[in-house]
Amino acid sequence: MVFFCCDGCGETLKKNQVDGHAAKCRDCYAVSCVDCSVSFPGDDYRTHTSCISEAERYEKTVYRGVRKLDQIGNQTQPQKNKKLTPQEAWNQTIITAAESAPPSLKSYMDQLCVHENVPRKEKQFRNFTVNSLRLKGAEGERVKDEIWKFLVKVRDDLKKENEEEDARRKKQSKDGSKHGSNDKTEQMETEPKVSSVSESSDNDSAKKASKEEHTTSSLPSEKEIAKAAKKALKKAKNNKLKFKSLRKQVRESLLLKSDSKKILKKALKNVVESNPKKMVLDGEEVCLVK
Repeated sequence: MVFFCCDGCGETLKKNQVDGHAAKCRDCYAVSCVDCSVSFPGDDYRTHTSCISEAERYEKTVYRGVRKLDQIGNQTQPQKNKKLTPQEAWNQTIITAAESAPPSLKSYMDQLCVHENVPRKEKQFRNFTVNSLRLKGAEGERVKDEIWKFLVKVRDDLKKENEEEDARRKKQSKDGSKHGSNDKTEQMETEPKVSSVSESSDNDSAKKASKEEHTTSSLPSEKEIAKAAKKALKKAKNNKLKFKSLRKQVRESLLLKSDSKKILKKALKNVVESNPKKMVLDGEEVCLVK
């Protein structure tokens, strides 16, 4: 319920009491809304159907809502995801109808705008107009029919406009999501190409590095490896060593890098197999032949 204060005498009034008070009070040139303090000269107060909440009024700068009022006190930015109640939507329909009402119905529509509890069903609406608009008898029934048909027509037109607006927004959001998905797919298609190029370059560099390692680690000859292996076996107990231990001692004696284990393993195995009269590979152990 919206309350107003007379700017002339300061009396607090309900919305349906403003017209009666204006006829009595000589200083009533305008009324102000008690909640939002917006002044409404003349009959402008009729269009003021929604106002700020108590939280926005008293919390002021602390309030975190998004509801705002325009210069004439109407709500221009409703709260997010908040729909109008059926009665609020019906009140908005009456105000819209009053703006475009024919001259024969203009005065009746202006009187309906004052009330905030106008029934939404035809039977209750007719009973309401009997007391509020003083529509009685055959002439009253004719005016009731005209008012109700006009309100229904305006309500259907507004409903159709809202549905078209919703469909347009959904279409725009759908088109935007399609463009976004197309951009993502294009990006996903280009990314594998870039990654494949980078992978091929990494493979080439790895091959080059392996070749360099192979050349640097294969510098010792088989004679030098055989000589180092014999020397290590002679120092070992019973002239026996595990192949792994022998490889480690050969690598240390030849001052080879740790990354040459695989190459040295292959070379040492070839040396042992090519010299059966001097060394024998028995399982995991290498024995020196005396």
